[in-house]
Amino acid sequence: MTDAESAGEDVEMELVGGTSATKQYAIGVILAAVYGVSALIPISAFLGSAGPLAQLTLTICIAPLFGILLGPTRGFIFGFIGGVITAFLPGVALFVPTVILGPAVSGLLSGLCLKSHTTLRSIRIPGPLLTALYLSIIMILYLVPNYGAWWFMVYYALAALVAVSLQFEEFRFDAGKRGYRRFLQLIPLALIGTITDFSMMTMGAVYILMIPAEVFGFGIFPFMLAERGAATIISAIVATVVLSTFKDVFPSSR
Repeated sequence: MTDAESAGEDVEMELVGGTSATKQYAIGVILAAVYGVSALIPISAFLGSAGPLAQLTLTICIAPLFGILLGPTRGFIFGFIGGVITAFLPGVALFVPTVILGPAVSGLLSGLCLKSHTTLRSIRIPGPLLTALYLSIIMILYLVPNYGAWWFMVYYALAALVAVSLQFEEFRFDAGKRGYRRFLQLIPLALIGTITDFSMMTMGAVYILMIPAEVFGFGIFPFMLAERGAATIISAIVATVVLSTFKDVFPSSR
């Protein structure tokens, strides 16, 4: 191979990589906009939101997509943008301001779980382990004032255990897998994304609204189980569809 041919291939690879990155930024913008619009689509009632009919919205199904589709950095950035958009929508008034940070936290941590180690400025970060540590801190912060309704943390404990298993299994998400294998890969990531997003709502409900343990344990808990379980499945399905539709944007492994 001549030097000219080699140089030509290098340029082509750079162009392809640049094009893919540009498309991912475009998807990030679209995803942030979709997140904002989804805040106007109610799902079920939940304390802390004064939006249409005081209902939980479709955002709980969109938040996990930031990290899964965009990775930790872009997921955090566009998740934050999506959260800010909801704050300025005329039909959605949030009494818990921490909810705005939910999609950003979800984007960062679920993105870090795409593989067992993420390199940032030559430093290898054990992403899933860091996520498990974050979830453990959230559980402690909840349990200190609400130990009487400890079972409310069941999803958090499950997500933390899943994150730890991803770390020690040397997990690496492969977008090239097809069918049910891809979907099964997405389930743990969607669960982590859903619960880390929910963590900001939980902290706001505990320390800003000061909701008592009885309400968490007996009033909210049954609905939370159904809502977050459904959000996990729906997020995984949507991510599967997007990855299948835009194969040229998402590399087989990241």
